[in-house]
Amino acid sequence: MLAGPKIPFWAAEGSNWRSRASIKRKSWRQIIAGQTNAPPWLTNVVGIGGGDNHALALKNDGTVVSWGLDTFGRTNVPAGLSNVVEVAGGIQHSLALKADGSVVAWGDNSLGQTNVPAGLSNAVAIAAGGYHNLALKKDGAVAAWGYNAFGQTNVPANLSNVVAVTAGFGHSLALKADGSLIVWGYNNAGQTNAPPGLGQ
Repeated sequence: MLAGPKIPFWAAEGSNWRSRASIKRKSWRQIIAGQTNAPPWLTNVVGIGGGDNHALALKNDGTVVSWGLDTFGRTNVPAGLSNVVEVAGGIQHSLALKADGSVVAWGDNSLGQTNVPAGLSNAVAIAAGGYHNLALKKDGAVAAWGYNAFGQTNVPANLSNVVAVTAGFGHSLALKADGSLIVWGYNNAGQTNAPPGLGQ
């Protein structure tokens, strides 16, 4: 038996998950590049993130562990990275939110997905889409960067009072404090058409 919190890991495109459950460390889904092979020594995990073919784990000491396909350096956690409070994975890149509100990104940058906007600060949450990212700021505003072919980084004008963000492959979502949902970006399958009563 391994000591410390055990978290199940799986690779999920453009998603980030968090859990504190004390359950067995386990991985599943098709193994393409070792992304479901969570390191056997990994313990004390408090947050996780899944990219396309890689995975991220946030430990309780604020450090990050990553494994899976390492093309573009997506699993090469920057040396000295510490005080992390959240992680997220895109298709070929990775994100970390630090306790001071700054965001660190690494991996593929062919579409600007690791170019964290200059001056971005006071972030309280992050999300990684396919090739784009979102950061929720302390004041309820949202910052976005990376691939924008579908308008997924075009944050709607006057969007405010946001309490949570997440991202799909080519679209973005923001939950407002009043319970309404704002969605923008790629809409080939109706993914930005929030059901009546949810959208604004």
